[in-house]
Amino acid sequence: MSDTETPKKLNRREIAGITAAATAMAALGATPAQGAQGRMLAALAHCEAALEELKRANSNKGGHRKTAMEHLRYVISQIKEGIDHAKG
Repeated sequence: MSDTETPKKLNRREIAGITAAATAMAALGATPAQGAQGRMLAALAHCEAALEELKRANSNKGGHRKTAMEHLRYVISQIKEGIDHAKG
């Protein structure tokens, strides 16, 4: 799967979990100096860090590590598109 290819369709619980995690991470990492995109940039940084951690994990955990990485790549692409969209 490429970085921008959409992974399997997420169910509502998975979407809610990803959204909650990204929101919480953004709230913890945003600073006023980051301007209008502060929360999006913070969420992007946290998701990229999470992806790097998963890349370093020892095994695939029954396919769940790979799926999580696919979802994070999709989330990262969506955050980047949102940032670009806000720029105009």
